[in-house]
Amino acid sequence: MRRVAASAARVPAVLPAVLLLLALAAGCVRLPDSGEVTVPTERPGQEATAGLDYVPPGPTPGESPDEIVAHFLGAMRATSRQTSVARSFLTAEAAGSWTPEDRTIVYEDLGRPTGGSRVTTRLEGAAELDARGQWVDDPASASRSLTFELAPENGEWRIAALPDALVVPRSWFEARYQPVDLYFLDPSGRILVPTPVFLPGGSQLPARTVAALLQGPPPGSEGVVTTALGSAAHPGLSVEVSPTGVADVRLPADGDGEEGDATAALDEGLSEAMVAQLAWTLRQLPSVARVRVSVDGVPLRVPDGEDSFAIGAGERFGPGAVGADPDLFGLTPEGAVVRVRERRLQAVPGTEALQAAGVRTLSVNLYGDRVAGQAGDRVLLTALDEPDTAPVEVPAAGEAVLAWDFADRTWVLDGGDRARVRVVNQGSVEAVAVPGVTGERATRLLVSRDGSRLVAVVGEPGEQRVVVSRVRYDERGGVVGVVPGTTVLDLREASAAAPGTTDAGTAAPVTTGVVRDVGWRSPTGLVVLTGLGDDLVELRQLPVDGAPVDSGTTTLLVTTAQRLVASSAPGSDLLLVGPGGVEAYDGERITGVDAVPDVAALTYVG
Repeated sequence: MRRVAASAARVPAVLPAVLLLLALAAGCVRLPDSGEVTVPTERPGQEATAGLDYVPPGPTPGESPDEIVAHFLGAMRATSRQTSVARSFLTAEAAGSWTPEDRTIVYEDLGRPTGGSRVTTRLEGAAELDARGQWVDDPASASRSLTFELAPENGEWRIAALPDALVVPRSWFEARYQPVDLYFLDPSGRILVPTPVFLPGGSQLPARTVAALLQGPPPGSEGVVTTALGSAAHPGLSVEVSPTGVADVRLPADGDGEEGDATAALDEGLSEAMVAQLAWTLRQLPSVARVRVSVDGVPLRVPDGEDSFAIGAGERFGPGAVGADPDLFGLTPEGAVVRVRERRLQAVPGTEALQAAGVRTLSVNLYGDRVAGQAGDRVLLTALDEPDTAPVEVPAAGEAVLAWDFADRTWVLDGGDRARVRVVNQGSVEAVAVPGVTGERATRLLVSRDGSRLVAVVGEPGEQRVVVSRVRYDERGGVVGVVPGTTVLDLREASAAAPGTTDAGTAAPVTTGVVRDVGWRSPTGLVVLTGLGDDLVELRQLPVDGAPVDSGTTTLLVTTAQRLVASSAPGSDLLLVGPGGVEAYDGERITGVDAVPDVAALTYVG
């Protein structure tokens, strides 16, 4: 649902303008939050509403090719997620070879199937998941056509060739699939990296979650993530959760398959890293409090000698970087670096050289013991725990944007029309080519705490894109390269979109303004601040995988904010900074923050 939130003292003066903008604005780049999905030529009594049981009928005699395809698509919406009825619309050969588990296509609207023995139907607002439940499509590819080849069999039309995919409406998908993060390791094995997937819910969700994790990192993620659990399918895996919350993960002993022993990585018991992967992945399921893993009925020991572990285990591998500093930092009017703690300002010893150099921007590493800032055409990095060491100087072109990851790598974006990205690691500076960012106009750069994701705002004002890229490392933490990114927000597409509607039936706002800032709100979630006018902004929550389903609420706020101060740490405040000072937004309302009125360059760590 979209909401209009505002500071109460300012609403009367701007409300007419807000209403006018709402009336003129158009839709945004994601599948809408609501709306009926209709399959043409439905049969009387056919029901596809997500909340009701639906048992689809099979084909009836004399149906045309168009009707066969329409009813086949309707049959995939069976409540129980079974495809036996859908297969009855196929020829015997096609029914035996069709593999809908290969991928899932989710759509907003379905066009009427048309054609003779070759039937085509148009999908609008479409997106695709692979067999693992990961989104694989760019949001821009939201329209596509599906083609079905039909042939006569036993005097009736049947589908002889079709896509290997489950094709379902968004409402059906959202009612039956659940977002889950699978936790793998960075290449150095020091920190967990979440991978978002969507899995079918229900009683089998724990087993599906463990099975997805044990399959290992997704294809193409070499150098981005690794696993301590091995990478293999476990067809006989089962997970039973007891009334007391113990998830009993049972793996069968493997045979002599060509891929070798699928449990080889587990034979010596569970290492601390294995426990961390399982604990962080399964703690998302409310029914699970503890985990036990057995192979062929024999429990596997964990490092403390027990045969089970709590889901709170593995904290030192946490994706938020254990020991990360929770405080805010900033610059006083005199240029001194200060820490903001419990509404009080504290001087940060060891930053005198930055003040003397006249730094005007500020960035602090995750642990609060290294500080960087830009002064003129150079970036200075100082180590607070090494007070006698001179700051490291890095040349900078234009306005530099700085970010840190858990390994104390400092990422530097030289913005402007020909952006470049560099990483400072233990004093060495290395240029990193980021496809779609390097050489383009870029204004913002974020790095995830685990170091696996770079987020950049690319493009001219009003035509910007928010791009998420994955970083490849070697086992020592050296940057190997950057994988071409996924566009999670594209203002060019938003500008061309047709007008939409909100849940209340009024005109929906369209992101046609300028991306002012972007920040982290979770290890896999972003918040984007887009200016729509002098005192009207749009605040949008976005997932890092570009998933168009449930991509977050879009909120209009009456504020002059130009910048975000955000963090992926749970419970951290979301702050808006503008000419009028600092404001906090709690998801419902904006309130002023008078503890930091004179602090510039306000920032969380990272």
